[in-house]
Parts: sequence; structure tokens; C-alpha cells
Amino acid sequence: MDPMETPSNDRADERAVRQEWRHSLDRTADLKAAGDPTDPTVTAVAADPPAPTTAADVPVATAAPLVGSNAAAAPSAPGQPTHVADPTDLVIAIRGLRVSFSGNEILHGVDIDAPRGGVVALVGPSGCGKTTLLRSVNRLTELAPTASISGEVQLDGSNIYDRGTDLNLLRRRVGMVFQQPNPFPMTIFDNVAFAMREQAKTRPSRSSLMPAVQDVLQRAGLWDEVKDNLDRNALSLSGGQQQRLCIARTLAANPEVILMDEPCSALDPRSTARIEELIVQLAGSLTIVIVTHNLAQAKRIGDYAAYLLNGDVIEQGLAQQVFEDPTEQSTRDFVSGMFG
Repeated sequence: MDPMETPSNDRADERAVRQEWRHSLDRTADLKAAGDPTDPTVTAVAADPPAPTTAADVPVATAAPLVGSNAAAAPSAPGQPTHVADPTDLVIAIRGLRVSFSGNEILHGVDIDAPRGGVVALVGPSGCGKTTLLRSVNRLTELAPTASISGEVQLDGSNIYDRGTDLNLLRRRVGMVFQQPNPFPMTIFDNVAFAMREQAKTRPSRSSLMPAVQDVLQRAGLWDEVKDNLDRNALSLSGGQQQRLCIARTLAANPEVILMDEPCSALDPRSTARIEELIVQLAGSLTIVIVTHNLAQAKRIGDYAAYLLNGDVIEQGLAQQVFEDPTEQSTRDFVSGMFG
């Protein structure tokens, strides 16, 4: 079973957020300040990508780049921009990623591509390694004392696990939205302004930050709901509003990629629809990789999809092809609801 997907994951997320916050306050802090080093919810990646390993009881298709004549545009509501990701322009290329905890291998030589400006949906049954994979893309997995990793996670052609990688810069470029909303215990304004203040050479005034805060809250679809009370405690917002605030806080760091770990699992249908609408709006200007157990959601918002089972990538490609005309029997069984 994937230790990243246990019931203790909520507490792990809270610890990770608190530690990341402290890390942001001190640019010179050690990498382990970004997460609890005793928390077995993280992993790491090295080099020399080995060939993908096939689980003994699962037919595995050789992982191939997400290619096609044209990337599928995500569905868009009236007035929303459609986005078309170029499948040959990769912002993330995962090669031969193997992750083990205490000698138990969770991911078996995984290869996955994320085209720039696209939405990549990672699907599969619980315990298949989706969250472990996701957290390996911004090095939230490497802090577990029992973790062992090999392979590469390339961001714009550079392996993020190379020596000398700037972790502060990496996590600004690759943001993370957790399953449970986790706003900081401060005002709405300060939640969004936090990253902006941290990146500034001198502490900017509230008035100088206001235009940027407004812009980010508008992009997150939250401005109209909170503009009259930005000094309200963020913890008093509804669950859906808190999650959009967390997305706004992530956007404030100007990321190139946003990782989302089941961002709608704790939300009601209306809030879920708002988050999905937001993802579609952001796609094109950002690359989004989302873990979801909701196949209908993956179909609605995904340009590309990757189906994982028992730590292997069984199939990946254009979302429409994966969900409507999969090549592997295991994929057909999963998307038809026969298991998972």
C-alpha cells in the first residue's frame, strides 16, 4: 500500500504546510525545514533512469510520451479561454522513477510527460502510487528516513534532484495544493501577500501589494466574494473558499506548474464545479498535474491522462483516448467501473 495515501495523509499535509511556512520565513533554512523529517510521507529521485518494470500480474504498456497530432482542448464554459497544449513542448518529463519505502518499492520505473500548458490527470485505484508520484515532482517526498529513489524528474530539461538545486526556487516554480484546504491562520490578504513579501528584497507596503493581491484573487475566482473583507481570518471561510484561497496563495509565487492532490475530495458539488472551472481557466498559462479518484472530473478537465496500477503506468495519452478507447484491458476495466 502506498504510504502517501493512508488515512494519516491529512495530518501529514498539515505538518508539511507548517514546515514549508517556516522554511519560507528563513531563506537559509535547511531543506528538511520544508517538511517533518520524521514523517514517512515523502520520497526522493536520483539519476540513471532504468527500464520500466512490469508487475508480474499486470500487463503494462511501455510508457510513451504524451503525443498526438493535436492536444485535446479542455472543455470550457462560455467566456473561458480554451487551451491547447503542445505535446512536443514538455515542462515535466519523468524518466524511470522508482520510489521505495523501507525496501518496499512503490513506483516501478515510471515514465510520464506533462506538456506545457496542459492538464494531466493521474488516475488509478487507491494505493497505486499517484500521490507518491505527485509529491516527487517538487521534492516533498525525499524527507522520509526510509525513502529511496532513482530516476529523474526533469523540469524544463533539468533534473530537479541534481546537486545544487535551489529548493526555494523549485517550490516557487512548482506549487502544491493539498487534498485538505490549509490556509495559514492569518487574514485573507496576508495569506496571498505572504509569498510576495517573502520574495521582495524589502518589505513592501500593503498598498503596493494590493493590485497584485487583487489580481491573484481574481484569477482564483475569489475576489468578488472577499474584496470587502480582506482582513477576515482565512480560517472562517467555507471549505471551497479556503481551497480557492490556497490556490491563490500558490499563484502568488508565479509558478510554472501546480500540483493538485485531490483538491475537490473534501468539497461539495458546487465548490467542486468552481475549482474545475478555475483549473480550466488557469490551463494554458500554467501546467497542472492533478490526482483525482473522480473519473468524470478527469474527463471534464484533463487534456492528458495517465492510469496507474500497483506502481506502474499502465496507459497514458490524450484523455479522450484513455477514457473512451483505451488500448489496455486493465484500463478498460478501470474506466468502465469493473474495479477501482
